[in-house]
Amino acid sequence: MDSQWKRFWETGLFPSLEFSLSLSIGYVLSLFFYVAGSELALIDRTDTAYPVLQILLVISFSIGFIYRKYKQTLPVSLTVVLLGTAIIQVFWFLRANSAEFLIDYIFSFELVLLSGILSAFCLGIYAGSLRDFRFLSFALGVTAFTFYSLFEPNQNYSMKVLLAILYILLSLYLINTLIQRTPYSSKFYKIRSKIGKHPLFAPFYRSALSLLISYCILHLYFQPGPKIPLILSVSFSVIFGRVLSLLGGLKKETKAVFLIGRVALLFAFFFFIYQTYWSSFFIALCIITGSIVGFFKPNKTAYKEYLLVGLETSIYLGLSFLLYFWNLPMGIRTVSALLFVPVLVYPYLMQKHIVRLPRILMLVAATITVLLFFSPPTIRTSTPFSKKEIFDPIPFAVTNIAFNTDDYIFYKSVLPFKSNPFLPKRSEIKGKTVVLGLSSNQSQIISYIERLSQEQHPFLILTTRNKTNQFHHINALSLLSRKSYWNFDIYYPSYLESKIGFANSLPTDWKLKYFGEKLDNATTLEVVAVLDSVLKYSSGDLRKDALEIKHLYYESFAEYSRFYHDLGQNKLALDAIAIARKFEPPKPDLLRIAFNSLKFTTPEAEYIPILEDLTSDSEFQEFAWNSLIPMFESLGDWNNALRTMSSLERFYRTNNQTDQANELELARVRLFINQENWKEVEPIIGARMREHPDSVIWERLKNEVIEKKDSLRRLSVRPDAREARIQ
Repeated sequence: MDSQWKRFWETGLFPSLEFSLSLSIGYVLSLFFYVAGSELALIDRTDTAYPVLQILLVISFSIGFIYRKYKQTLPVSLTVVLLGTAIIQVFWFLRANSAEFLIDYIFSFELVLLSGILSAFCLGIYAGSLRDFRFLSFALGVTAFTFYSLFEPNQNYSMKVLLAILYILLSLYLINTLIQRTPYSSKFYKIRSKIGKHPLFAPFYRSALSLLISYCILHLYFQPGPKIPLILSVSFSVIFGRVLSLLGGLKKETKAVFLIGRVALLFAFFFFIYQTYWSSFFIALCIITGSIVGFFKPNKTAYKEYLLVGLETSIYLGLSFLLYFWNLPMGIRTVSALLFVPVLVYPYLMQKHIVRLPRILMLVAATITVLLFFSPPTIRTSTPFSKKEIFDPIPFAVTNIAFNTDDYIFYKSVLPFKSNPFLPKRSEIKGKTVVLGLSSNQSQIISYIERLSQEQHPFLILTTRNKTNQFHHINALSLLSRKSYWNFDIYYPSYLESKIGFANSLPTDWKLKYFGEKLDNATTLEVVAVLDSVLKYSSGDLRKDALEIKHLYYESFAEYSRFYHDLGQNKLALDAIAIARKFEPPKPDLLRIAFNSLKFTTPEAEYIPILEDLTSDSEFQEFAWNSLIPMFESLGDWNNALRTMSSLERFYRTNNQTDQANELELARVRLFINQENWKEVEPIIGARMREHPDSVIWERLKNEVIEKKDSLRRLSVRPDAREARIQ
C-alpha cells in the first residue's frame, strides 16, 4: 500500500545521515544548554557583557536562519569558511579552553563571544534548512534528552566535549552541503500536509508562535530554576501537533479544525493573561501553543511573516515588562493589558478568507478574557538572609593578612567582609587577591583556581573546621599548600608561600606551639578557659602573649559584629558581641552597635551581660536599665531587679526627671510588697506620706500593706490555713 505514512517512514527515517544528524544535534544542543545553563546561573546578571552575549546570539541565529530559509543553496566560499572555523573551534575546545563554560566566560569572554556568534549563525543555517522529517527528528532529539534528564538529573558532562561534538555534527552538515548542492531528502517524496496549505489556518500559526516565543522568554525571566519541564512540554507538543496534522481524516474536517484552532488559541491567550500563576499553568500554555504551532505550520512561510512574528513578540514582551515594572493602579493596569488583544487577533482580523462574525467573536472573547482574568506578573523577591548562609566566626586576626584592606576581593568567604555572590570577573580581580569559600559549586571553583594558578594570580581559600560546617573539599585543595590556624585553614598556591603566617605580634618560638596545642579545635569557652588559666597562673612573656591572643580574638569577633550590623542582621551582630566580650570588655564602637541592635531585637536572657556592659556608658545607661528590669522580673531575679530599679531611679533624680523617678519608685515599692519585704517598704511609704499627706496613691499602698500584714497574722494563728497557703 503506497500511502503517505509509508512514504514518510521510508523517506523520513531511512536517509540516515540527515536523520541521525538532526536527532544528534537536537540531543546535544539540549544537553549543551542544560549544562551551560546551570553554570551561567552563577553569572552576575547585572554584568552588561551577559545581555550583550545573549542579544548577539539571538541576532546571529536569526540571521543564519533567515538566510538559509530563503537561500536554497550555500555558496561554496561561505561553506568552506564555516567549515574551517568549525574545525578550529573543535581544536580550541579540546585543547585551549577549560572544562567549565563559566570559567571561559570569566577569563576568555572575547573568545566566547566570537565562538558564540559563529555557533549561533551555524545553528541558524542548519535550522533554516530543516524540513518535516528532519524537523521531527530534531525535536525528537530534544524530547529524548529532556525525558532522560528527568530521570538522570545529576549528569556530569564536560562542556568542552559537548561543544566539540556539536561542532563535529555541524561540520558533517557543512561537508554534506559541499558534496551535494540539493538536500539529500529532496530525491525522495516530500511530505506536505493539506492543512499547511489552507488559508484559513494561517492566523493560528502566527499568533500561537508569537505567544509561545514571548512566553518562553518571560518564563526564563520570571521563573528561575530548572528549565527541563519547559523544554519537554514545548518539544513534545510541537511533535504531537506536527504528526497530528498528517492524519488523513482531519484534513476533511476543515470547519471542525477551524473551530478547534480558534478555541485552543483563546485558551492559550487565557493562560498567557493569567500571568501571576505561571508556575501552575506554564506547562498547559506551552502544550497548547506548541501543538497549534506544530499542527498549523504552513508548508512555506513568507519572509515578512517572520518579521511580523518578531514584531508581535516584541510587543508582547514590551507590554509584559511595562506592567511588571510600572507600579499602576489595578484598573489602569487592566486597561493597559487590553493592548494584548489587538496583537493576538490582528492576523485573524486581517484574514480575508474568514467571514466577519467569527472575527468579531474572536475579538470580543479575547477582550472579555483580559477584563475578567488579567492578573499582573508576580514580582520576584530575593531570598531572605539566613544565619545558615554565613559560617560561625573564626579568629582570622591571628594571621598576618590584612583582609580589611581594598587589596582583597571575596567570594562566599567565611570572613566578615562584603562577599561577591558570583565568581569575580577578570576585570574585578585585577591587582587584588581573591579569597574563596568552598560552600558550593566546587567543580567551578576547581576550574577557577586552576586558571588563577596558570596566570600566577594570588588567591586564598579559607575553610573552617567547625563540626557543623564540614565540606568535602579534599579534591579541590589537594594541589595547594596549607597553613593551619586555630579552628580554620588557609590554602594557597606555592607562589604565595612567603606571605602566609601568624600575626607578627605573636611569638615565633615554643610559646606559639604551646598555645596552638591548647587552642586548636577548641570551642570558644575552652579558649577563654585556657587563656584565663595562663593569665592566672603564669607570668612574663607567656602572660603577655595570652593577652595578645585574647585581643586578636576580640578583634576578630568584633569585626563580625560590625559586618552583621552593616547588613542589618541585629541578632547576628549581638551574637558576635556576646563572643567578643568573653575576651575583652567591649569598646565604645561595639557598645554603639549593641545599643543600635538591641533596639530592634526581641529581649533575650543571653543579652543580659551585653546590657550590663551598656550601663558602664552614661549615654546608654537609661536604655540598658529599662531593658534589664523586665528581664530580671521575668526570670524571678528580684535582687537584681531591685538593684537596677534603684540605679535607674537615681539616674532620673540626678537629671531632674522627677515624674519618671516617682513612677519607678512606685514600681519598686510594689515589688517590695509582692516580696513581703516590710522592712524596706514601710520606711518609703512613711516618708512619702509625710511629704504628700493628701496623696491617694500612697494612702492606698499604706492600706494594702496593713491588710497584707493582718492577713499574715491571721494565718499565723491558724496553722492549718497557713499550711494550706504554703501548699
